Amino acid sequence: MTQQETLTDGNALKQFVVLAKSSKGRAIVSIIEKALNHPGVFVFGELLDMPNVQQVSVINIHLLQQKQQKQQKQQQQQQQQQQQQQQQQQQQNKKDSLPQLTPQMITKLKQLTIVFLSSTSNVIPYSVLQEQIEITNVRELEDLIIDSIYQNIIKGKLDQKNKHLEIDFSIGRDVQPEQLESMINCLNNWSSTSQKLLDDISGLIVHSDKVHIQYRKEKEEFESKFEQAKLNTKTDSPAEQLYYDSMEYSDEVRMKKGPKIKGKDYSKRP
Repeated sequence: MTQQETLTDGNALKQFVVLAKSSKGRAIVSIIEKALNHPGVFVFGELLDMPNVQQVSVINIHLLQQKQQKQQKQQQQQQQQQQQQQQQQQQQNKKDSLPQLTPQMITKLKQLTIVFLSSTSNVIPYSVLQEQIEITNVRELEDLIIDSIYQNIIKGKLDQKNKHLEIDFSIGRDVQPEQLESMINCLNNWSSTSQKLLDDISGLIVHSDKVHIQYRKEKEEFESKFEQAKLNTKTDSPAEQLYYDSMEYSDEVRMKKGPKIKGKDYSKRP
């Protein structure tokens, strides 16, 4: 298993899920905070779906993720800017009910913001990254991107001349319920395209088999006719065979003697 798969396979989260099954109240809050601070945990869906976690009113990580996503979509969906601003204000009003974010949590949120942006475009300008991550210093932004690449959260390269990030790969995120229909449609389209491709390949195989059978049939017919023609060919009469033999003998003698060349004999004295 590659390191990228390890970040999203959920194994690192399992220890927190086990602890959360028998915990309540502040103990749940502590477990969630530890999961957020863990350097190998980047998916939280299994933990958030637990009933005793959803009942915690002190912290709502899902709400925090929604805030991040709404802030990110603001750049892509300008027509919903006013609505998003209202939702962000609501999130800000609930800030007091959320735990204080540690530096590790803040860094992880920034890295996940880059992951989200990479799902919308393969080329992300520095200006968009700085706005969404709220980093004004370019050097600090590049350090964050480099750390994310070393952790295999994303794969890509920095274009410092054109001031953008080129994305080749990013880890997966928790699937939101509203995303399920889109994912199902995408998978159905892939399945239909694959089936059409398989049908085309099957048709080519059938056509190839027919051509091969026809070729073998024609070859066998040709060989049969050729053998029959050889059997039907009449042999030469004795007189004709003698004539051909004498002609071959004359040609052979002529070649042995060589051509006659007339010329002056220089060995005699004048």
